Amino acid sequence: MLLKYIVSNYKSIGHPVEFSMLPVQSINDDRFLKTIKTKAGDWRVLRRGGFFGPNASGKTTFIESLKFAKDFIVEGQKSGKSTGIDQFRGNFEDLKNISTFQFVFYLNEEVYEYGFTLDRRQVYEEWLMVLTEKDFAPLFTRVTELNGKTEIDIGPQFAHKDLKERKLAEALKEGIQENQKNQLFLYKLHDNGIKKAEEIVKWFKGLQIIFPHTKIQGLPIRMKEDIDFRSFISDNLKKLDTGVFNISVVSDEIDFPELSEKLDLPKKIIEDIEEIKNGIVNLNGKYFIFSENKNKRTVFLQIKFEHLLNGSTVKFDIDEESDGTKRLLDLLPILFAMDRKSTMIYFVDEIDRSLHTKLSQHLLNEFICNCQETYNQIVFTAHDVNLINLNDFRQEEIWFIQKNEFGESHLKPFSDFEIKQGQDYLKGYLNGRFGAVPMIRRDC
Repeated sequence: MLLKYIVSNYKSIGHPVEFSMLPVQSINDDRFLKTIKTKAGDWRVLRRGGFFGPNASGKTTFIESLKFAKDFIVEGQKSGKSTGIDQFRGNFEDLKNISTFQFVFYLNEEVYEYGFTLDRRQVYEEWLMVLTEKDFAPLFTRVTELNGKTEIDIGPQFAHKDLKERKLAEALKEGIQENQKNQLFLYKLHDNGIKKAEEIVKWFKGLQIIFPHTKIQGLPIRMKEDIDFRSFISDNLKKLDTGVFNISVVSDEIDFPELSEKLDLPKKIIEDIEEIKNGIVNLNGKYFIFSENKNKRTVFLQIKFEHLLNGSTVKFDIDEESDGTKRLLDLLPILFAMDRKSTMIYFVDEIDRSLHTKLSQHLLNEFICNCQETYNQIVFTAHDVNLINLNDFRQEEIWFIQKNEFGESHLKPFSDFEIKQGQDYLKGYLNGRFGAVPMIRRDC
């Protein structure tokens, strides 16, 4: 579970912003919490967090910062390559042109803190800590100077000095050279099979980040192979009044030359596909499975959405469905098999995109109802102010984001404001009491 995330100097985020999934102790509300057992005692953790604010306030930037950190951690970097960080362009001297990413999370009954600092050229600091009965203790700390000289200290909590993994980690720390100053030591440990690092990188790899343009890869294939999944999506689309009452997946064999002519594919794409002996290609939203055989035939898969029109069943392609139905197709898989004891953390940008308020509310309420036996969490951004509803949310699940006079995005939890019983907090928000609303300048 994610417990806390801090980021600075990334796009519209200048000075550090801190997001927490730990509830405010002064709020007397026991709803929607998960209790975790740590070495420092039992902690309660929120399952949801929602960001609200005007356009261009930094909601998407916050989600993008998570994606940058995730990709940097799990994909590694080639020696000598730029880190690719997109920093705040306001040039605050005290930031020293350095960005920070810091996570506190719960994994396998341990609480870890992992973070790193970097600029476009290199990583400067990196640390991995584990919670003990008293405080966080270092598993390793790393400092890299401008000249590429790297000092890494591996703590006693990492492993006993005589164990194989400890000896390997000690050897790896000596191997970081000047041209590897853009690389994370955590990835180096993971890439060499050190179990603790593998588990932590796997946690980051499991973060599910969904933007409005994100589409589930291989959805027709999963629909075809997993009948339970297809039935779940079909039943929910019917229940949510989309007009769809059933989903089917059709497949057909197509000769590749015929396919390329039919789709009028550019020569470069044809050449690339011809090199694929076995694989899956998405062309214009349609999936083609290529398998090596002398006839160069492909299998074409497509989802069909069945509607009942004037007493007859009519099948539609996905590109003929409404934007709302397409969006539900992106989001409903989050709710599938939520009763399984798993850990899935979702970050969804614009969860309300193309959806009626009641549909967004349904998705978020279903999430909380069906994850009681899991460690699942969801963090989302939205514009729909009707989701700011304290009947469905704890106050500290709601966060406001806006830019200050310097153009920096900054966060403020709703729990910072006192809400009296019976107070119309939604009207207060729209009137600007809590900030994070657009300031419209009128000319007349």
